Amino acid sequence: MKVCVIIPTYNNAATLGGVVKGAADFVKEIIVVNDGSTDGTEQVLAGLPVRVEVISHKVNKGKGAALISGFSLAASKGFTHAITIDSDGQHDPADIPAFLDAILYRPDAIIVGDRFGGSLDSEGKPANMNGGSRFANKFSNFWFTLHTGKRLSDTQTGYRAYPLKRLRWKGLVTSRYEAELELMVYAAWHGVPVKEIPVRVYYPPAEERVSHFRPGMDFFRISLLNTVLTLGCLVYAWPKKIIGKVLTLTLLLLMAVLMIPVQIAAVIYFCSHKTKEQERLGLHRIMQKFSLTALKLIPGVKFSIENPHGVDFSEPSVLVCNHQSHLDLLCMMSLTPATVIMTKRWVWYNPLYFFIIRFAEYISVTEDVEKNRRKISDLIRRGYSVIVFPEGTRSASCRVARFHRGAFLLAREMNIKVTPLVIHGSGLVLNKKDAVLTPGKITVRIGEPADVNGGGLAAMSSLELARHFRKVIRDEYERIAINES
Repeated sequence: MKVCVIIPTYNNAATLGGVVKGAADFVKEIIVVNDGSTDGTEQVLAGLPVRVEVISHKVNKGKGAALISGFSLAASKGFTHAITIDSDGQHDPADIPAFLDAILYRPDAIIVGDRFGGSLDSEGKPANMNGGSRFANKFSNFWFTLHTGKRLSDTQTGYRAYPLKRLRWKGLVTSRYEAELELMVYAAWHGVPVKEIPVRVYYPPAEERVSHFRPGMDFFRISLLNTVLTLGCLVYAWPKKIIGKVLTLTLLLLMAVLMIPVQIAAVIYFCSHKTKEQERLGLHRIMQKFSLTALKLIPGVKFSIENPHGVDFSEPSVLVCNHQSHLDLLCMMSLTPATVIMTKRWVWYNPLYFFIIRFAEYISVTEDVEKNRRKISDLIRRGYSVIVFPEGTRSASCRVARFHRGAFLLAREMNIKVTPLVIHGSGLVLNKKDAVLTPGKITVRIGEPADVNGGGLAAMSSLELARHFRKVIRDEYERIAINES
């Protein structure tokens, strides 16, 4: 990833230098947009001990115009993301690493710094935030929810991270304070997620505070903008959202209809005679081809498998993988036919593939432990690997959550290796909290099989193995994320 910091400034010479130097501790590339300042800002910039790129507006054009100038320069210099921070000293540059971490896991999203999630006073409010600012934030939050159907705690903060390649609508943005609300509304309309992280905030005493907010004129502009955005919702955003959900529902219904004859055929075939091993493996091959085809036919999605260690799955192992999306099942089934998946209750009883997964000898985690042990032992003897998602549930944040130790106990008991697998992008294409698909890239990277009964891993407990493989998968996920960005 290539990330810069953009600092729009207008007559904040007293605090600008400290903000720039604080940001320089975490990000090398800093762009300052001097929006027509008349208070000695040029002299402050000239005397900075760190390197900055400066854009100068001869006259004050407004914060929106300053941001667009910064975004345009950053994009032209090849930056993938820009973190914006105000120059009045209210934002703590020490929160920049939190933005960098959030970008790593959600590179497709606008990351918003939530001042109400950081350090608060005894009343649960950002320290020294005046009543007018709190009202303006609630007012903005209401309109954002109305226009997008999404809720945010803090739509007025200027501390954010933007994915520059996805800001294709920035030419529509107005020039002043309301631009930051517009950026998020247009993002939501175009399928760009908007996520919040907690940040600290400091408000200096009223006598020291420099504010350029003009209550009368700016509230009029914001009200006018909200009227226009409401019209945009009626003629564009809401119809687009409805169409997207209808198409997704239609696709699901089509899959359900197609699966009915497939399930009937499977029941007739497998119940009509004693099934041979090659026939069972043939079903797995069909499932593998179906999974690959389905992943490649998803509109706007590119799917790839990376196998740097040349793993051929000829030797049974426990395949452990991070879990982000319903698409992960297709990703795993696409790797090799000689696999079975440990499934949760809702998968085991899903009417779309109720019979198929039983004939494929998948294993339900809700079944008797001893019964499962016998099944797994038989499958391993016949050359099948077992796929386990050690997190136990999908991660909506795309972060690799805590691993349970069951998969590693299984590998140790069955005396087979553990093969770590990493899925990147499935949670961006179909997130746990989203109802529609988003164009993107899904990558599955196959790690090197490891013997948990030999070498340095032999001395580890099952809990230590869970932590070890979580770190292996998390580190590899982050490497893929950096390369993809």
